[in-house]
Amino acid sequence: MIIEQLVLQNFGTYGGRQVLDLAPPSPQKPVILFGGYNGGGKTTLLDALQLSLYGKLARCSNRGELAYDEFLGRSIHWGTEPSEGAALEIQVRRMIEGRAHVFRVHRSWSVRGESVREKLEVLRNGELDPVLTEAWAEQVDEFLPVRLSNFFFFDGEKIESLADLGRSTEVLTTAINSLLGLDLVDQLTADLMVLERRKRAEHKGAEARAEIESAKAELDRLAQVRATLAEERASAQNGLDYARKRLREAEERYRLSGGDAYERRVEFEAEQRSCKERLARSEDALRDLAGGIAPLLLLRDLVDDVRARADAEESARTSRAVVDALATRDAEVVRFVKAFSPGAQLVRQLDRHLAEDRKRRAPRRGDEQVLRLSPDGMTELTLAHSGTGEVRALLDAALREHETAQAALGKVDRQLASAPDREALAKIFQARAEAMELASRAEERLRAIDGELEKVTRAHEGKWDAFSRSTEEAVHEQFEREATSRIVTHSAATRQSLQQFRSAVVQRHVRRIETLVLESFRQLLRKEALVADLRIDPATFVLSLYGNEGRLLSPERLSAGERQLLAVSIIWGLARASGRPLPAVIDTPLGRLDSHHRSHLVERYFPHASHQVLLLSTDKEIDEHYYAKLKPSVGRAYHLDSDPQTGATRIESGYFW
Repeated sequence: MIIEQLVLQNFGTYGGRQVLDLAPPSPQKPVILFGGYNGGGKTTLLDALQLSLYGKLARCSNRGELAYDEFLGRSIHWGTEPSEGAALEIQVRRMIEGRAHVFRVHRSWSVRGESVREKLEVLRNGELDPVLTEAWAEQVDEFLPVRLSNFFFFDGEKIESLADLGRSTEVLTTAINSLLGLDLVDQLTADLMVLERRKRAEHKGAEARAEIESAKAELDRLAQVRATLAEERASAQNGLDYARKRLREAEERYRLSGGDAYERRVEFEAEQRSCKERLARSEDALRDLAGGIAPLLLLRDLVDDVRARADAEESARTSRAVVDALATRDAEVVRFVKAFSPGAQLVRQLDRHLAEDRKRRAPRRGDEQVLRLSPDGMTELTLAHSGTGEVRALLDAALREHETAQAALGKVDRQLASAPDREALAKIFQARAEAMELASRAEERLRAIDGELEKVTRAHEGKWDAFSRSTEEAVHEQFEREATSRIVTHSAATRQSLQQFRSAVVQRHVRRIETLVLESFRQLLRKEALVADLRIDPATFVLSLYGNEGRLLSPERLSAGERQLLAVSIIWGLARASGRPLPAVIDTPLGRLDSHHRSHLVERYFPHASHQVLLLSTDKEIDEHYYAKLKPSVGRAYHLDSDPQTGATRIESGYFW
């Protein structure tokens, strides 16, 4: 397997989107070197690798006791809105049945309110695979089980714990158990013990028979209680039927006595007030019309005659004024013509023609002035004549409204007259109320009995089911005891076989692990005279060293640097023992080594730890001197440039130098 690419987007100290190409350019250059100062994001990068692969199962360094959702929320870059979220992408290539397959895992999350929403997508060979996305946890566990991840993702702290041979036993025990799958054997053994305890607890015997008798007695008691309640319910039902009959009779008497009308009395009174107000408004409207020109509607013909006479007199006055004006003009015309001496006949003809014209224009007889209305009088007469049509429409509408209001008021008055008062209905009202109260109490009593009867019935049914099961179990009790005995016996035998299997597996593989760890240690130390043999106790996993004379070598004989090299050898040997071609990710492994032992790791371990080695270091661990030694094996180098003011880290190509 090769990790080809890692993409970080707003994760931890890494703001924005940053892409890392991690595939070694050649087998001779397997090391991908990362340089960064303390706090610059090296451990965050290690967490990103694990989180992108394993999700909630990832063993991230700074998660601690945090819940997974809370850890994801805190992993969003501080300069990013929580709703925008963060994302990780990892692309790996591995061989499956002789063919190369490329898997690209995209994991993103964001904060929505109080919750964190995570999204996972897995692409196989460039195409989204929904089935693989759903089962990614199982898929990744096939080629890189999370229980083995400590052999391939480790830091200086793990080396420190293994370097202390007094503390390394616990770590080594966990590592070997995970490597050999013995944790599954231990879990199976524990499950078998739980099964045995449960089966032993299932034996009943005399106690079971006593329980059956007790259950039968309880069934009889519940049946008697249920029969009593059934009788009470029948009585209560009769009482309810009687109460309902009385209520129906009281309701009928109440209705026939005008009870419905009485109950609607308030409604009738409100409607009466409304009708009176409506009638008053219509009368006000009629009075307003009577105070105007409405009375003229009684003299409509006379008004029409007066209007016609006034128009005729006005026309006569206009005609006389015209004739008078023409007489004056005609006299001036005759005088004007005479001045030219046209002859007497022409003057006479002109005078006669003008006289006839004035005669035609003169008022006819009968147009004498009778009314003699002034201009204002004519205006008022015109307005009165034209307004009577509109007033007529308003008056008709007001009269209809008045009639409607009177009819409505008369109807509600009759309804109120037919509605009895409370005193007239007092006895009937009281009898109706008593009947309602009696029916209510009867219904309440029946409901209470029904509730109790239902509860007793459920208890009886439950007891009956238990009794049936108990009797069936009693029939098969002997058979079950024999079957349980067989199960317990076989379970104990299986546990014994598992322990023998465990011991055999440990014996067989511990020898191989010892050989691989010793080979790794000798390759790193190149000091064969110091350690001739290495043994791991199969029972306790205590690691012991032996010198050339076969004598036990005290841990104090090893320097601090040699113990750290031994710790690296243990991890290297376990990784080799797993038989899985997986990348090695190593974080700050040189912190407490002297220059001599650092050279051993740089020259003999890092280039050979795996076919792909992701190495994270500070400038004090892999300095210029060690960088020169390691450079022939470095395929790619990156610098984690942390801004001390913003706390954000940018990934740049190239190491510190």
